[in-house]
Amino acid sequence: MQTINDMRTYIMILFLSMFLSLSMAQEYASSLTLREAVDRSVATYPTIKKAIDDIDIAEINKKIQQDVYLPSIAGSASYLWLDPISKLTMNGRTISIQSHNNASFGVSISQLIWDFGKSAPKIEAAKIKRELAILEKNQLIQNLSLQTIESYLMTAYAKYSINVKERQLSDYAVLLKMTEIRRNTGSATNFDYLNTNSGYNAIKTELITLNTVKEKQYVSLSLLTDTLINDNTNLSLSFDNPKENQNLDELITYAMDNRIEMNIIRKQYDLAVEERKAGDRILNPTLSVSASAGAKNGYEPSIEDIRFNYSAGATLNIPIYEGSKRARQRSLGKLDVNKALNAIDIAKKEITSQVADSYLSLISSFAKIEQLKIQKEVSDKAYEQAKVNYESGAITNLELLTASTNAVNSELYLIQEQISHRISYFKLMIDIGVNIDTIINSEHNDIY
Repeated sequence: MQTINDMRTYIMILFLSMFLSLSMAQEYASSLTLREAVDRSVATYPTIKKAIDDIDIAEINKKIQQDVYLPSIAGSASYLWLDPISKLTMNGRTISIQSHNNASFGVSISQLIWDFGKSAPKIEAAKIKRELAILEKNQLIQNLSLQTIESYLMTAYAKYSINVKERQLSDYAVLLKMTEIRRNTGSATNFDYLNTNSGYNAIKTELITLNTVKEKQYVSLSLLTDTLINDNTNLSLSFDNPKENQNLDELITYAMDNRIEMNIIRKQYDLAVEERKAGDRILNPTLSVSASAGAKNGYEPSIEDIRFNYSAGATLNIPIYEGSKRARQRSLGKLDVNKALNAIDIAKKEITSQVADSYLSLISSFAKIEQLKIQKEVSDKAYEQAKVNYESGAITNLELLTASTNAVNSELYLIQEQISHRISYFKLMIDIGVNIDTIINSEHNDIY
């Protein structure tokens, strides 16, 4: 009794957690296809929104680097009251050589003409960082999509398995009733009745566990899709499990050219090259021009009058002494490039291993499905024959229960393997770099 109470408490806490966690969701979904689930997770999940912000930040940083070649224009205005002021007395006459009122205003402009390649690698690095941000967003989409696919299919399987077990429970209830009648008439023993009753209650216990798993799957899928999922939400399963016809070498070759992670690492290598160039050129000279024009007072012979003035010039800045700054920058740049090259080699090995693992899992799963189809067909026929034999008294109650259990397990094993095959297929496609949008097919066969 204590165990049952603990289970009820756990389920209530689980339900409460689900509703608190999903307080932002608007309504329950009446139906949800796999395509809709993936689209919703990509559109609403916070990590994707953050990745989009990172792209915008990278775009702004790129423009900031490009702005180095734009002119800098500034306006200025000032007023100064000065007292005392310098005066000169000659022949009894006092002449002011400064003004109490000092005013000036003007505009200045400066322009970088040439920095001897100093800014070019910084601009190129900023472009690469934006491209990296886009690739990282796409990688997040792929990973989130696969996570959503797995959650969706496992949720559908949880609902399906409960449906199968409830059907089995219904069959056991009928058999239990029949066994009770037979026991009362003397054609069945008390052992037969107890054995059937034990199997009946074992299925009820399994259903408690399966319902808990299902509720957890509801929470997971609801959080991923920002949509509340419950028993009334129709999910769909497709049992189209094609065999992979391409050989492993072709898939690995394709992955090396198209896998997002591989492209990210190549971009990181390009970035290291540009940053090395920037380090090499950090002490290059710069040539710039500047000009200013405006008006101010204080000019002789009439120091109170506002007069136009201007200036123009050029500046060549040549570093003379660098210590060992440039040498150290070059050493760091070379090490970063070597590190990026090593990362490419490591990624090639990891991707080869991942593709091979997914490929072999898919091939193995396909073979299991073909065998499980045969097993299910045989188990179904055996169960149907067992029911006939039981009614005629040719077999015992225990043999009928065994045939029923075999038939149900064969069905669940088959569906589970078909789902596993489908997940392996999506994983393989993502492992070789196929865009998720091109591999999600329309789902059917609603599970309720």
